[in-house]
Amino acid sequence: MRAQLIFNPASGRAARAARLKSIERVLTEKGFSLETFTAVQPGEARHLAGSAKDRSFQMVICAGGDGTIHEVVNGIAGSDLILGILPMGTANVLAWEMGIPLDPLRACEVLTSGKVKTIDLGLTSVGRYFSCMAGVGLDAQVVREVDPTVKGFLGKIAYPVAALGTVLHYDLPELTVDIDGQKPLLSGYSMVVCNSRHYGGRFTLCQDAAIDDGWLDVCILQERYTSAIIRSGVSVLLDSRRAIGGVTFHRGRSVNVSSAHRVLVQSDGDIIGTTPIGFSIVPGALKVMVPA
Repeated sequence: MRAQLIFNPASGRAARAARLKSIERVLTEKGFSLETFTAVQPGEARHLAGSAKDRSFQMVICAGGDGTIHEVVNGIAGSDLILGILPMGTANVLAWEMGIPLDPLRACEVLTSGKVKTIDLGLTSVGRYFSCMAGVGLDAQVVREVDPTVKGFLGKIAYPVAALGTVLHYDLPELTVDIDGQKPLLSGYSMVVCNSRHYGGRFTLCQDAAIDDGWLDVCILQERYTSAIIRSGVSVLLDSRRAIGGVTFHRGRSVNVSSAHRVLVQSDGDIIGTTPIGFSIVPGALKVMVPA
């Protein structure tokens, strides 16, 4: 198998970067013909992955975190290239969703003895694909507030810490949400559009979501009170959807969001713009190696 390996040395804790040589050795011994590239600058992984379509590669292997995977997905979406995932980040949401071991060396076994699964992708109106979720409002604000240094030190805990500070200081603007043109329009103060069940790692938000069902699942926060937001967040951490109050769940294939003032939008953990914005589902847009 001829494969392009894209490695982000900044993903996750520094000790994981030392595993690159071991990964190359294991995959080479299993018959892979590898070309390794390092992606450090924003957009670099997307450019490298996109170039693989014209260089007779069969697979693009991403050794990095969610941000690097997001870029690679946007480089190969809609092609015949297969995505291989070696998780080396903080949350590793897509790896959780696909059942891929979080240890990169164990994940190599999926690349050598797993199977190919075709999954859907979400697509934003600004042309960015997402594999797991996109957020508008509070969710995106938290992504922006997470300090990279704190994230490197605290790991996953950096997000709840940033979330608490954001909840206490961020004024939630009202959103107007149109799902498949249905009337009446919906309203809320923050929302997440899910293509997958997992959110922020092992946690689940839209428990009925499936990454290959041709639908987007939408979670809308209906209350703006601090106590209600914290209660909803704790419910997510406890994987207890039934305990979530002030939140509604919906399903559709096209979602459009507007607001009186511009509101931040994130896609798989990367800030991609502001409202107004639209989301749609693209069935069968990506091939991924998963456990057999």
